[in-house]
Amino acid sequence: MTYWIIELKGGYMPIRIVESVEERGQKDARRHREKQREAIKKHLPEIISEQSIITGNRGKKIKIVIRSLDIPHFRRKTKDDQDAIGIGQGKGAPGDVIGSRKIPGQGKGPQAGKEAGSEYIETEVDLEELIDLMFEDAGLPKLDPKSVREIMVRLGFKISGRSKAGPWPLIAPGPTAKEGYKRFWNFLAALEKETKLDQLICFSALKQANGLIKDALDLLKDPNFKPQFDKVVPFPIIYHEDLRFLKIKDKERPESRAVVIAMMDVSGSMDEEKKYFARLMLFWLVEFLRRIYLRVEIRFIVHHAEASLVDEHTFFHTQESGGTVSSTAYQLARELVEQEYPTSSWNAYLFHFSDGEDFNPQDAVAEIIKCFQRGINMFGYGQINPEGQELFSSKNTLMQAFARAFPVENVERGGLRMIVGRGNVPFLGVQITKKKHLLPALEQFLIKERWSNG
Repeated sequence: MTYWIIELKGGYMPIRIVESVEERGQKDARRHREKQREAIKKHLPEIISEQSIITGNRGKKIKIVIRSLDIPHFRRKTKDDQDAIGIGQGKGAPGDVIGSRKIPGQGKGPQAGKEAGSEYIETEVDLEELIDLMFEDAGLPKLDPKSVREIMVRLGFKISGRSKAGPWPLIAPGPTAKEGYKRFWNFLAALEKETKLDQLICFSALKQANGLIKDALDLLKDPNFKPQFDKVVPFPIIYHEDLRFLKIKDKERPESRAVVIAMMDVSGSMDEEKKYFARLMLFWLVEFLRRIYLRVEIRFIVHHAEASLVDEHTFFHTQESGGTVSSTAYQLARELVEQEYPTSSWNAYLFHFSDGEDFNPQDAVAEIIKCFQRGINMFGYGQINPEGQELFSSKNTLMQAFARAFPVENVERGGLRMIVGRGNVPFLGVQITKKKHLLPALEQFLIKERWSNG
């Protein structure tokens, strides 16, 4: 409610402007939405680890169950409100408790009660909004398209001006004709000046001489010359130096584009829980890169002892078994980069999730080094072991093989253990043993310096 003071003769009069129902409704809706966002952010670790997110149809809204919000309202006094105080009654100051009553059923020890439990409602959130909330909660940088490497993409050709030389297919008719008309008027003026004859007579001679000024002069000097035209009709006289050609150049546009090669171990040692962790991590990483790149292509590789390219649905639902040879997946990823996504034109990101067991970790290391040499932006490795085994102490896991082969430092953030590449080594390895590690692991993969070339 707003008050305005209007000055009148002899005093002032307050004018009250009542807020419209529509305005109040909009404010209430905004407040309600903000409360919902706060509730969602509070439970992000649980929300992003819901398997229904990756099994649903891509692009649909995500359903989230949150506690119902109690909107303030007026109600009639009941017999249970004997001590309640009405509005504007009695003394009070901001923050004073103006009335309370004990809720039946609360007390020592378990006991039956008749009070209703908390109400929960189901709300829907766009996938993009949920990603924005993740950025806000993690304090990650806002997405800046200029921070990623831009590639100059050829779109064809465009006209960039005109020149006096060029191939005949690029002749510019309009500009060439314009030069020809200029030459016509120059020749006509020269004939008039030279012969002191009327313009129409000079035009007739120039026209009959097909634009050749020397021949026109000879005609005008002939005492038997008879003009054949009764009015001046300009026509272009085109010499070689009057030709104009279109000047073209490559039409290019700076474009940020990326390829994400998602790799997952589906060998016999990867049980359903490990695959569940791997799928969730890869789902969110892929969605992140889809947000920051104008063009992004996702390629999916599953492997056991052998690797194969699969479609997205197969990747997130496949069931396999057998031994583990991660180098087959890395080799296939490298071949994709070399043959289809050269790093001179593409930002390339490789992600691999496994439980760390591998028949020959040294072969895997050798293939990743080759990927580094091809100029990939990042290799992210997630080692998953929900049983909580101390993978960093094992000498036979992929994580230990990478730690020995690359210059890295050990880092721990909020219970999440990592090894991070030093210098120009674009490597990050994380150990995931619990659901609560999923969000911190994502935050570490998404730190700006890991995906940015800036």
